[in-house]
Amino acid sequence: MDKKHLLFVDDEPMVLKGLQRSLRSMRHDWEMTFVNSGAEALAVMCAQAVDVVVSDMRMPEMDGAQLLECVKQDYPQVVRIILSGQLDREMILKSVRLAHQHLSKPCDAVLLKDALAKTFALNDILAHAGLKKIVAGIDALPSMPTICMEVMEEVQSADASIQKVADIIARDLGMAAKILQMVNSAFFGLCRRVGDIRDAVKLLGLDAIKALVLSVNVFAAFEKEKLGLLDFEGLWQHSLATGGFARHIMRAAGQPRDEVDAAFLAGMLHDIGKLILAVNFGSEYQKVIQAPGSETRAEWEREQAAFGASHAEIGAYLMGLWGLETALLAAIAFHHNPGQSQIGEFGPLAAVHLADVFDRQTPAGEGGDVDYLNTIGVQQRVAEWRQGCADLEGENQ
Repeated sequence: MDKKHLLFVDDEPMVLKGLQRSLRSMRHDWEMTFVNSGAEALAVMCAQAVDVVVSDMRMPEMDGAQLLECVKQDYPQVVRIILSGQLDREMILKSVRLAHQHLSKPCDAVLLKDALAKTFALNDILAHAGLKKIVAGIDALPSMPTICMEVMEEVQSADASIQKVADIIARDLGMAAKILQMVNSAFFGLCRRVGDIRDAVKLLGLDAIKALVLSVNVFAAFEKEKLGLLDFEGLWQHSLATGGFARHIMRAAGQPRDEVDAAFLAGMLHDIGKLILAVNFGSEYQKVIQAPGSETRAEWEREQAAFGASHAEIGAYLMGLWGLETALLAAIAFHHNPGQSQIGEFGPLAAVHLADVFDRQTPAGEGGDVDYLNTIGVQQRVAEWRQGCADLEGENQ
C-alpha cells in the first residue's frame, strides 16, 4: 500500500518541531513534509502528489486561507485541514468553506492522529478508481458549515455543556425550528411535546442533537435551484424516515445509545451523494434519473455505470472528509449492498440498509440483502422490524 503524503504548514519552527515529535511514531505509515510558508507548500504540491494539507491560519505573506483557496482550486482532491488557535476564531469563520476539518491549536497528538486516521480510513472503505475519478471532477463539495463545526467542537470538549450547545443552535432560528420539528416527530417517541432547544438537548443527549444539527445543515449547504429534477423535499422526507426507522431498529435490537445515534445520522445522510451529483453533474445526472421504462437496473447501479461511483460512496467520501466515524461511513457507503462491506455483525449498516428498504415500500423479500442479513443472524427479525417501522410511519401521518 502506498504511503499517504501529509503536508504541514506553519511559520513557527517550534510548532513544526512539536508536530514532528508527536507524529514520529507514524513515519513508517505516512510520508510527512513540514514547511514554513504557503509558497513553500505550493512548491511541494507542484513537485509531488500530496493527500492532506494541514495548515496554520495566521502566516505572513500568504495566510492559511489564501493557501487553502489555492489548494481547493488547483488540487481539489486534497483534504484540507485548518490547525489554528482560539484567537483565529473570526478568521476561521470567514474561511470555513475552504477546509474540510478544523482542529484547535495546540492540538493533542492523539486527537490529530485520530483525525488523520479517520481520513485515511476512507481508502479502506472507498478504494476504487471510479470514486477517485469522480471526486477529482467535483467542484461543489461543501465544507462543514460553521454551526456544525461549533457544535461538534463543543460536544467533543472535555467539559461539554448542554447550555452551550443549545445557545449555539438557538442563534439560527430557522435551524432551531427545523430541529424541534424533527424532535417532535414520532421517530423520537418523546412522551411530551418539546418547544425549547435546551429541553431537546437534555432529553435526547448531545450525540443525538449533533446528528440533527449535522443533518439539517448538510441539506442546507446545497442550493435547491441547482438540483434540476431531483426532488429535494422528497429526498429530505425519505432521509428523515430512513434515519427514524434505523433508530427504531437499533433500539428494538437493544443496541447502545451511541450506536442508535450513529444509525440515525447515517440514515439521515445516506443519500446525500445525490445532492452532490445533481449539483456537479446536472445534465448527466438528469439522464440517470429519467431512465427509460425498459430500464431494470436500480438507480444506484445506473449511477455507477454513468459516473464510476454511486451516490452512496460519494456521500460517504464527503462525510469522511468531515471526520465522521468509520462505522458510520460504511453504513452510508454500503447501504444498498451491505454484503460487499467487511462488516460481519449487526449495527448501523444493517439498520440503515433495512430502513431504506422499508421506506421505499419494497415488498418483503425484495430489495433487502437476505444473504447478508442471514450471515449476521437477524433475518428472522426483519418482519418484526418492518411492522414496527410501519407503525411509526402511521403515527407521523
